[in-house]
Amino acid sequence: MIQLNRSSSVLALGCLLLGLAAAPRALAVAHGGPPPLTVSQLEAAQQAWCEALVAISNTHRDGGDAKALAGKVIDAAYNYANGPVLFKPTLAYGEQTFRTTREGALAYFVGGNPAFPGDTGFALKPWAKARFVNAATYIEGNLGTTMGHVIITDTAGKETKVEKTWIFRRGDDGKLRIVLHKSTIPYAPPAK
Repeated sequence: MIQLNRSSSVLALGCLLLGLAAAPRALAVAHGGPPPLTVSQLEAAQQAWCEALVAISNTHRDGGDAKALAGKVIDAAYNYANGPVLFKPTLAYGEQTFRTTREGALAYFVGGNPAFPGDTGFALKPWAKARFVNAATYIEGNLGTTMGHVIITDTAGKETKVEKTWIFRRGDDGKLRIVLHKSTIPYAPPAK
């Protein structure tokens, strides 16, 4: 049985009440787990996603194998190898709104799958650059949530802004992968 003296009890209570920033990290490491994710790790994962979208688009424009690249990106960035991913793409609709399988995600990004006839390949559009602007992030252990906008610019300079919510999970291999990806076009109220 572990016995705590008065000073260690006060210290433990103080840490709990003050919510010291180091407490979650210290507790995770003390229990053999990895330290919590950081905002910079989440932002690096978001930046990698933006760069991958543009790389798939460039590969398509240059006549390369955009489908193969998209498959590699999905395998690296999404958690499909370990279970379903909660993916709601920007332009998906109807019976195929949600893409919980790798096949559905790949069809959305590059099209060409008869099982997903409405997909034309979001990543095949002429994207030239992409960036994210977070409204907020939330971290709980090995899960990190981001919410904000991704602004994608095409080769003609036209910007498309989409609202994104991502949840990233750090796997046993230490890599961050997307377990939830919700993307929507910003709401525009009807003109009066």
